[in-house]
Amino acid sequence: MDDEELHRTITINILDFRYLKQTPNYHSIFHLYEDKEHFLLTDAMEIHFMELPKLFIKWRHKEVDPHEDRLVRWLLLLGSAEDEQLTSVLEEIAMNEDTTLKRAIEEWDRVSQDPEVILAYQAREKAILDEQSALKRAERLGKRAGMEEGKRKTAIKLLELGVDHETIANATELSVEEIETLKKNKD
Repeated sequence: MDDEELHRTITINILDFRYLKQTPNYHSIFHLYEDKEHFLLTDAMEIHFMELPKLFIKWRHKEVDPHEDRLVRWLLLLGSAEDEQLTSVLEEIAMNEDTTLKRAIEEWDRVSQDPEVILAYQAREKAILDEQSALKRAERLGKRAGMEEGKRKTAIKLLELGVDHETIANATELSVEEIETLKKNKD
């Protein structure tokens, strides 16, 4: 497409974990820049990362104020259920300053009482936990497979050096039978 036909794309990533270790800022914005001269390639793309754990730390240290910053209060709302003090502050803002926030809190309360929404939330939470568990399991299996492959490679090198099978088995924790199979396959 011609540049004039392209629509601006803004990606917003709200993260419930720390992602950008290089900065303590909870909100980071990225664009495409040339590496050496640092000029902007295009303003058609913008990527935002909003890291909630960093924001909550700043809120607890009174480095951000939801009274003064709309983005801060809306992001804090996402995690306010676990913090009574924060909930109280946001409810006060909703009652006295921000009617849109008030409507959102009221809708949130209404929806959170709906059994279908609760079941959908629980199903989503279970799916996330299942996915995390599957990833951890795959990581463990991958590490185990990598260690076994490393043992086999070490055994092959030791075989090439003429080390006896019993010593190789002791060094690699492979069985003598596995060593003999490796020797047969190598030859």
